Amino acid sequence: RPDRFVARRRRVDSSLHEWKRRRMAVKADVFAGSIAAELTTKALLHPLDTIKTRLQYTVVPKRQRAGASSIPIVSDLRLGFRVLADATRSPEHSMKDPSLRPRSRAADAANAARSLYRGLTPQLVGVVPIALVYMPSYEVASGALKGTPLQSTPIAGVLTGVASAVVRVPVSVIKSRIQLGLHQSAGEALSHARRGGRGGLYAGLRATVVLDTSYAVVQFTCLEQLRTLALRFSGGELTDPTQLGTKANAAIGFATGLFAAVATEPIDVVRTRLMTQGAKGVGAFAYDGLAHGLAKASRAEGMASLWRGLLPRLVTKSTGSLVWYTTYMEARRAFNAARRTSADG
Repeated sequence: RPDRFVARRRRVDSSLHEWKRRRMAVKADVFAGSIAAELTTKALLHPLDTIKTRLQYTVVPKRQRAGASSIPIVSDLRLGFRVLADATRSPEHSMKDPSLRPRSRAADAANAARSLYRGLTPQLVGVVPIALVYMPSYEVASGALKGTPLQSTPIAGVLTGVASAVVRVPVSVIKSRIQLGLHQSAGEALSHARRGGRGGLYAGLRATVVLDTSYAVVQFTCLEQLRTLALRFSGGELTDPTQLGTKANAAIGFATGLFAAVATEPIDVVRTRLMTQGAKGVGAFAYDGLAHGLAKASRAEGMASLWRGLLPRLVTKSTGSLVWYTTYMEARRAFNAARRTSADG
């Protein structure tokens, strides 16, 4: 009897160890895919992100908004041309005091490129830690919930949003303040943030948790539904999302980014302002938090102001999601193919 007990205990321990290994060990291809996808997306779409950030920072009083200009996307076009004009005039763009020096066309183009790519360095530096948290967190969470009653719930997306916010906030604070010209370098922005107390590196943390959680819930809910739909339309030929082709992955990524961007834009507007206003409750906007910011912005600027920057964000998120998800799946496929070739050799 003791021998049978020991044998049973060993089988249980072995099964538990294997379960933990399968559930908690994130595959190397997930890491490789995440990093490749983040680097590609951030580098390609950073100018659009800069325009979006500057639009969200812009305040237009309600009394100055009338007719078509009150429509978010139309307003973005009008203000966007002004942002681009300011960018061509000064490579050291500042939302506080933009330079208006006349330049040649060649200089204008160079200035625009330098201005719109401000903040790219901290953005790229943050790619690795963010990539190592974002999609792997979702793969672990969704894998752990697979086969349970919670599989069809958005819990995996919620957990992913919370985990990624902790890493994303310091990067976003530094990046946004450089994009707006509030600081001229990452070192200057970092030093200022360290002196800012609660308005420092983790300014807007709660808003970011809400934003990332909301975005992840919408994104991954759409992702799972579209993945299932794509597999169903394959007529049973495909059984796993990694088998989907590039076109299918591109369509899935584009659609998920589009839906998630529209749903979460108001949170993103207030989050940007919280991160760049400085100390909590003071600065350019004097927001005390997400709820206060949403209420104050809607009162002073109208409800439409909460969707300011929607146009570049729609392009950024839909195109970015297309590029990100396609690169992610293709990188995973290439990584696995290389690993199989190495194992066979």
